[in-house]
Amino acid sequence: MSLHGRNDSWTEQDHRYILKKTNNELWRFVQKNASVAPAEDIFVNLTGVSKKNLQLLCEIYFLLSDEVREFVEEIAPSILNRLSKVSLREYKVLRGNIRGKVNWGKTLTERYASGGDQSIFVCSQRSSLFDLPENRLLLFLLKRIVSISKSLSGNDISETNIDLNRFSDKWVDTVTEFGLKANKLLKNPFIREIGEMYDLSFKVIMETEKTRGQMYTRLANIGRMYYLILNKPINYLEEVLNIKTLEPLNKDTLYEIAVLFKFFSATRRNGWIEKNIGLIGGSSSIISHFKLGTKKLKVYYQSIPKEFEKESRYGPLMNKYGLSDRFRRPDIVVEVTNRTKKSYYIIEVKRSNKRGYLVDGAYKLFGYLKDFESVKGNENNLSGVLVGWSNIKDLDSFDDNEIHISSWKNLDNLFDYILNEELKVDI
Repeated sequence: MSLHGRNDSWTEQDHRYILKKTNNELWRFVQKNASVAPAEDIFVNLTGVSKKNLQLLCEIYFLLSDEVREFVEEIAPSILNRLSKVSLREYKVLRGNIRGKVNWGKTLTERYASGGDQSIFVCSQRSSLFDLPENRLLLFLLKRIVSISKSLSGNDISETNIDLNRFSDKWVDTVTEFGLKANKLLKNPFIREIGEMYDLSFKVIMETEKTRGQMYTRLANIGRMYYLILNKPINYLEEVLNIKTLEPLNKDTLYEIAVLFKFFSATRRNGWIEKNIGLIGGSSSIISHFKLGTKKLKVYYQSIPKEFEKESRYGPLMNKYGLSDRFRRPDIVVEVTNRTKKSYYIIEVKRSNKRGYLVDGAYKLFGYLKDFESVKGNENNLSGVLVGWSNIKDLDSFDDNEIHISSWKNLDNLFDYILNEELKVDI
């Protein structure tokens, strides 16, 4: 549920403050409900990101780059209008129908060889060869843009009747737009004269760079960028993430992400080491793995552990009456394992300072705890955390309660308590 207008507890200053707080890790956010925003001072260790997620990040930011926009809107159309070619002189044997300049020497030789046939003429003709390295690079990049666009957006890029004016600020719409434009360029008749290239070599880029014309120089630069993505993805991301990131369009989502990142910061501050870095909006339900000694910590965003699905009290009942076949999904779930013992924390985030809305959030959290209470036992524990924006009494110390409630201002203290006190002992 979103808050708007008079119910919005954030001022514009609050919004800018949260954006600044999330900036250093906002690169992890790749949900489709996001727009492109400038980034500053991002210092991220990307070595913990899987190869699959590195590729996903690279492909997203490649298609959102100014260079790709220039490529599909200016560079590629201009090159296709004056495609570089090599002129070849060919000699063709014709009978009675002269096309081109007659080569009498070859004509007489051909007539003699055929028994004196006077209808034979050998004519010289010029033809153009478009299958050149620079044109192969052009074709390669156009096809890659179409393929990546289709993969990221899930849209049928082959459709020609899509109205580009209906697109919004979402990054996925920009990706779709560029895919459509690249696909349209692939329908140029000269494209059929160009051989397909399946791997990008630096030699092709260098040959393109030597081709006469400013547009081919710019084409070579795009080729260099994609070559860097293929061979040194971390270097590419470290460069591009200092320029832009994806920003949640929805303020409630932004606040959830800010709370999530604050928890990440608290885990590191309390000695936990992040072993695997996931993407928010990627294919995995687990967006982070931490480790501290024998303890392992998993963080879920908008998803739940498999144990929750198995033990849900209300899920099967809702499905029985055809009301829903999906399980309720809290904003954030933290799972901590020490050998065979587990402790779960359900974190519900409410971007509000309104007492009634915060009370509703608390009761929603109690509902989650009741729904998944079967995961508790002699060895397992289940607790809840409600995070509001403000108008919550900040406690100096915390007790062992079923739920904890905190404002943004006091959240560091609460997370430190959970990580340093409750999870310090063998759980």
